[in-house]
Amino acid sequence: MKQWILNFWLIERFIRRHIAFSRALYYKLPLIGRPLSAAVDRLLLYTHGIDLASHSIDVKSLSISHPCGILLGGNGIVSAGRVVVMAGVKFVGRSPSDAEYLNRHRERRVFVLGDNVVIGVNSVVLGPVDICDNVVIGALSLVNKPISEPGIYVGIPVHKVSAEVSDEWVAHLKGVT
Repeated sequence: MKQWILNFWLIERFIRRHIAFSRALYYKLPLIGRPLSAAVDRLLLYTHGIDLASHSIDVKSLSISHPCGILLGGNGIVSAGRVVVMAGVKFVGRSPSDAEYLNRHRERRVFVLGDNVVIGVNSVVLGPVDICDNVVIGALSLVNKPISEPGIYVGIPVHKVSAEVSDEWVAHLKGVT
């Protein structure tokens, strides 16, 4: 009973379960599941302030512990690892007429993130963009180009300030589904 209550009480677990449920509706019941998935996603916007399309999010271990004002959208966020998204983060496209954006949008792979990626409070990620493993993006940063070297990045636009990255932000996500 305690575990059941925790699954609904803890925000991170609730959001992960929500995304998994909505994705299952979208992909397992194509005719009725797609509108149901959209309705369930809209409910998450009203309850937690996260604007997303669950069918376009394919992240192995996603952590959103403070979900106010987050825009994940429907562009396609992909990661085979652990990703932490802080409050106010926005994933947006550069231009709706950009050829690379349109191609990656069709594939739902506009944002490809590595393992141990942390995106700080109120940061904006302009896609299409790839971010490698072991990257921490500081608060109020603008990512408008691919990040191919591990490290800590800050600023508008982001620039590398350190090569030292720990996994303290994602350590709790080991084995999380």
